[in-house]
Amino acid sequence: MKRLFQIPSIAALALMALPAIGQAQAPFSVRVALADSTSDIADGTPVTLAAGGIGQSASAGFSFSSTTSSIVQVNFIQLSGSSDFTLASVPAAPFSVERNGSFGIQVQFKASTSARTSGRLQINYTVDNRTGTLSFPLAGIAPEFIFSAIPQGANQILLNDGATIPFPDTAIDATSTAVIVAQNRGTYQGVFNSATVAGAGFATSGVPLSGTVVEAGREVRFSVTYTPKTFDPGAGTLALATADKRATFNLSGNAAGSRFTYEYFTDGAGMPVPPNGSIAVPDAQVGGDKTSVLVRFRNAGNADTRITTISVAGPGYSLSDAPLLPLLVPIGQTFSLTVNFLPTTPGRSIGRLRIGSDDFDLVSNALGSKLEFNFSANSISTPVASGGTVIFTPAAVGANSGVQFTMTNTGNSPTTVSSIGLAAPSTVFTLEGVPALPIQLEPNATAGFRVVFAPVALGTATATLRVDNLNFTLSGAGNAPPPLPAIRFDGASGAQAALAQPAIGLTIASAYPLALSGKLNLAFSSDVFANDPSVQFAAGGRSVDFTIPANSTRAVFPNNQTQIRVQTGSVAGTIVVTPDIATTAGGINLTPATPPQATLSVASGAPVVLQVSVASRTTNVLTLLVNGYATNRSVQRIDLRFTPTSGENVQTTQLSLPAEAAFLGYFQGQASQPFGSLFSATVPLTLQGDVTNVSSVLDTIQSVAVTLTNAVGTSPAVTLNLR
Repeated sequence: MKRLFQIPSIAALALMALPAIGQAQAPFSVRVALADSTSDIADGTPVTLAAGGIGQSASAGFSFSSTTSSIVQVNFIQLSGSSDFTLASVPAAPFSVERNGSFGIQVQFKASTSARTSGRLQINYTVDNRTGTLSFPLAGIAPEFIFSAIPQGANQILLNDGATIPFPDTAIDATSTAVIVAQNRGTYQGVFNSATVAGAGFATSGVPLSGTVVEAGREVRFSVTYTPKTFDPGAGTLALATADKRATFNLSGNAAGSRFTYEYFTDGAGMPVPPNGSIAVPDAQVGGDKTSVLVRFRNAGNADTRITTISVAGPGYSLSDAPLLPLLVPIGQTFSLTVNFLPTTPGRSIGRLRIGSDDFDLVSNALGSKLEFNFSANSISTPVASGGTVIFTPAAVGANSGVQFTMTNTGNSPTTVSSIGLAAPSTVFTLEGVPALPIQLEPNATAGFRVVFAPVALGTATATLRVDNLNFTLSGAGNAPPPLPAIRFDGASGAQAALAQPAIGLTIASAYPLALSGKLNLAFSSDVFANDPSVQFAAGGRSVDFTIPANSTRAVFPNNQTQIRVQTGSVAGTIVVTPDIATTAGGINLTPATPPQATLSVASGAPVVLQVSVASRTTNVLTLLVNGYATNRSVQRIDLRFTPTSGENVQTTQLSLPAEAAFLGYFQGQASQPFGSLFSATVPLTLQGDVTNVSSVLDTIQSVAVTLTNAVGTSPAVTLNLR
């Protein structure tokens, strides 16, 4: 049987022997340069070209560098896809690329739309009998701004270049608004540059900064406002600029509302007057007949209106024949009213007439006498009217300042001043040199007097000056008085005995011109962490009042004493006395920031026995009561020394009793707090033994001496006779 062998074709062998061309490494390294970046790319890498707008161009520069030692033949270079892509600077194919050689291709993109466009760049080559193709997908993108407006109270409208943005009819000085929308409907970010408005009454608000980047699909908004000032038709333009286009739009608006014209008549002659203008009212004699002026107004606007206010203000002015309110004023309709002037005070009189929202100055003269007032200080004269304020130069407490108050008749007839005085008695303000009353003042004549301000306290003081029925406020500020001379303590100082009453006093270095009041304040700082309520002034309490009369130096305490005693108490510590001083009048604090101190101290010492007595006794039991104090609030031992009765033999003559625990418990307890270190200790003694010449064991003891001991030392002995 024959075995059959299948022999592959040469073509099949070749395919088996060589790898597929798609799997072979490309013979070029590729670099692409865009407007804002340069990078290495691989075969198949997409390349995006971004134009600044429709009709604008972008380019990509491809650079191919040989990476093989063989000669590479470029067979063809092909660009497919959108016609927005074109090739520039392309070498004619076919051509060869030597080892380490290179060539370049420039791809141009000119956007005909803002939509995304696609293309492909292909380079076919042959190397080492292998053929391959490099392929790069291309994408083209561009921004495109469209503009729209949202007029106030209306729907959004798309704006083409030259379109009109309408504004609703708007009242004079009111504002209507249109929102402008700039939307980037393209595929690449755009740049908003500017928005410029022209035309009376039109303005922009919230315009983005120049160079604002608007991403694809996003928008920016701002406002255009219309605020008419006249009834002329409103016309303007809005110019917009983005990186890809410029557009200009028309702005249109109309003012709506009423507009009044005014005129006034005196002696039958008419005179037009604008709002905020002046109306001259004929002069009138004080106390005589009134004068009048007729005012006429007409609605010259383009809409009916309603007036709710017609009023007049100013001394002597009044209205008559005014229409009833509220008043409907149709277009073209005329109304009138009368302004009257009947003065009560001579001089120039200014008033104010209001019709609706329009105001007018009223000007006239009241004929008669007129007093004008002024005050002068430091050669400066200041006018002041009735109800006004006369201001004095600030003065220190204890000093004074003054003004010259003058009255001048600036009218055209004589006048009389009958009374001058203060509305209420004052210790701060006084009048000097008041002329004899009544005073007859001819036209242009002057009279005056002096007002003196002498403060007694810091801050502002006021009073009322009356000239006939006219009132003037007098106002002056009191400044700090002179500094207080140095404060000194005299009398006791330094170390003091317990339970003593040393005396201290206080003086100032030199006499002070004002009366002073003060207080001494006592503070106790214990050395053993326990207060002593008995540390206080002998008069009671830890503060005591004193006075220093004006122009003197020594403090005077209660009962006219020039010194005050201090109880030192029974606890070791430091007593500090500090002063507070103020002026008696006004209570101005003069205490130094760091006041002086009087310091007394009680040292920590050995206990002291004040008294020993018998608390109770029987034939063989003796209870002693020991009264004393220990400034350090400590007693460690009680020592007893017995003296026997003559002829008796007592074996135990000395006895030492430990007492620290008992005293510690007492001084740390609440019971000791009111008494400082004072104590009363009970010492019970039981006596045993035989007697010969006396009737009881207790009779064998003539006396007992008691001493107390602590860490500082031992007290002097105190002896108690028992027989």
